Amino acid sequence: MRSTILVILIAMGLITIGFASDSILQSFTAESSGDNVTVKWTTTDESIIKRFEIERSVGDQNYKRIHSVIAKGSPSNYSFRDDEAFMKDDVDYTPDLQTQNFYSYRIKIIANDNTATFSDVAYVKHNTSSIRRTWGMIKEMFR
Repeated sequence: MRSTILVILIAMGLITIGFASDSILQSFTAESSGDNVTVKWTTTDESIIKRFEIERSVGDQNYKRIHSVIAKGSPSNYSFRDDEAFMKDDVDYTPDLQTQNFYSYRIKIIANDNTATFSDVAYVKHNTSSIRRTWGMIKEMFR
């Protein structure tokens, strides 16, 4: 009997977390300024949230964590400036000239019990100058 109740409680918790991203995030956007991409989001309820992890992908391929933010409380506004968004995300993925400036961002929402759910995806076209792109690649060689 106790194991049945435990299974039901765990299932209810997972269902709650599964729907949490819809009730936690009020808005989520990514915008390019030409020099960087700014990711912004607004929350409505963070009572069960430990942190947010921002993930980036080139052309909807393998997402990589680029930043982590501790939850502030409810409701809150967040902003992260991605200065590293220029043709270097994934060694295994070589985009063609048509897709190399398209990035996908999502937020991994980590609950207090370390379960996770993902936000919707925000897409952005990010046009950087060839000088900035070259400088970024030179910096990467020395990291």
